[in-house]
Amino acid sequence: MERELEAKSGATTARAARAMVLMVLLCVAGTAARAQKKSTQKSGASSHSSKLRSSTTTTVTPPSITAQPASVAVLAGGTASFSVAAAGTAPLAYQWYENGMAIGGATSPTYTISATTISYNGAQFTAAVSNSGGTATSNAALLTVNSVTLLLNSSSNSLAFGSVNVSSSSSQNVMLTNTGNSSVTISNVSVAGAGFNAGGLSGVVLSPGQTATLSATFAPATGGSVTGGITVASNASNSPTVIALSGTGVAPVTHSVFLSWAPSTSSVTGYNVYSSEISGGPYNKLTASPVGATSYTDDSVTAAQTYYYVVTAVSSTNGESAYSPQVSASVP
Repeated sequence: MERELEAKSGATTARAARAMVLMVLLCVAGTAARAQKKSTQKSGASSHSSKLRSSTTTTVTPPSITAQPASVAVLAGGTASFSVAAAGTAPLAYQWYENGMAIGGATSPTYTISATTISYNGAQFTAAVSNSGGTATSNAALLTVNSVTLLLNSSSNSLAFGSVNVSSSSSQNVMLTNTGNSSVTISNVSVAGAGFNAGGLSGVVLSPGQTATLSATFAPATGGSVTGGITVASNASNSPTVIALSGTGVAPVTHSVFLSWAPSTSSVTGYNVYSSEISGGPYNKLTASPVGATSYTDDSVTAAQTYYYVVTAVSSTNGESAYSPQVSASVP
C-alpha cells in the first residue's frame, strides 16, 4: 500500500516537473517573439525616418543681380530713387550702401532719398542681396545733385520806337527766356513813361528753356521825345528785368497835290481827274462827278510816293474826252 502511494506520488511529481519545463519554454519563446517584433518595428521606423530626411532636402541657389540700379541726376531738393532686382532662393535679404557704408533701414529692393541736398552730389549707392547660399553685390549707381538756378533773360535791354505820329501807335516785341534749370514765375510787369504800354505776362510760369513774348507799345498823345521803361518782376535770381524805352511823338504831316489846267476850248460841263502810282496807268478816277473849276487838290496822297495824273473834259451830253497829257507829282 505504501509503495503504491509512493509510486503515485512520484508520477505526480514527474508530471508537475514536465509542466513547469513546458511553461518555461513557452515564456522563453514568447520573449524571443516580442524581442524580434520590437527589432522589426525599430528597423521599419529607422527606414521610414531615412526616407523622410531624403524627401525634404533642398538646394539653395545663391543670389544673382538681374537688374542693376541706375545712376540718377536731380536738382537739389528733388527725390532720388534707386532700385535693384535679384534672383535666387527665397527669402532674399537686401541692404543698401552709400559709399561703402551700410544705410540704416535701407533693406528693400528700392531705396529713396525724398529731399536731396548738395552734400549727396557724387555719392555712390550699391545694394547687397543675400540668402543662406551667399551674397551678390550690385554695381554702383552715381547720384548727381545740381544746384537750382533761376534765370530770366531778355532778348533786348532797350526798345527805340523812333518818331511816331500823335494819335497813332507803334509796337515792338521782346523775348523773355528762362535760361535756368528750374521754373520761373513772372509776378508783375510794370511800365513807366507817357505813351508806353505793355503787359499780359503776370502770373506766367516758364519752364527751363521756355520763351514768352512781351509786346510793348508807344502811342504818343502829344509831340516831343519821351523815355520810359518796362520792369519785369519774377522769382529769378536776376530779377527784376528792366527794358529801357524811348520814342518821339510828332504832329502828323498832311500831304496834298494841287493840280490845275487850261480850260477846254469846247463847251464842257466840267472835268474828271484821274491818278495812278504807275506811269501810263491804269488810272483811277478821283472825282465822283465832273468839277466845274480848272483845278483840283488831291488830299489822299502819302509821303515818299510819286503819283501820275491826267484830266478829261466832259460835255453836256456826258461825253468824255481823251486823257490829257500826263503829269507827275512826288510827295516828300
